[in-house]
Amino acid sequence: MATLYVMKCNKKRPHKIGMTKRSPLEIDERRRSIERSIRQEFGKDYLVKIVWQKEFKSTLMCSLIEWQIQHMLMKRGLQRKWNGFTVKSNGSSEWFYLPKGLKTFKSYLALGHKLWKSNPAPMPKQWEVLKNGLIFKKPKKPETLKH
Repeated sequence: MATLYVMKCNKKRPHKIGMTKRSPLEIDERRRSIERSIRQEFGKDYLVKIVWQKEFKSTLMCSLIEWQIQHMLMKRGLQRKWNGFTVKSNGSSEWFYLPKGLKTFKSYLALGHKLWKSNPAPMPKQWEVLKNGLIFKKPKKPETLKH
């Protein structure tokens, strides 16, 4: 079982789209972790809340739907990386501008369900699907120094 979720910060317009193998009740741990990392860098008045979540029986299905939605949003130029200067644990690459908020997300969710079999988003070469259904992002190899 896995859960797809959408989070939003009160000070930033983008939404975070992610998934977890944890139960929906434990998603708040992830929310607090993200909020803590953002507040550490940007200030105590930054708050993160969960605005939508859906359980999937299959972790693989949840992973593929999440990637399908993120890929479509990236292709449309809606990714808003939130890279802090010192803190990287806020899921910085999973933040997206949703022009009409959750209404935009829900239309991409429906499209993701429709396309994940017929027209799946291509997986980056450094990713692999693990037996437990999660997508593993292999670390990038450091470039060798040229003399």
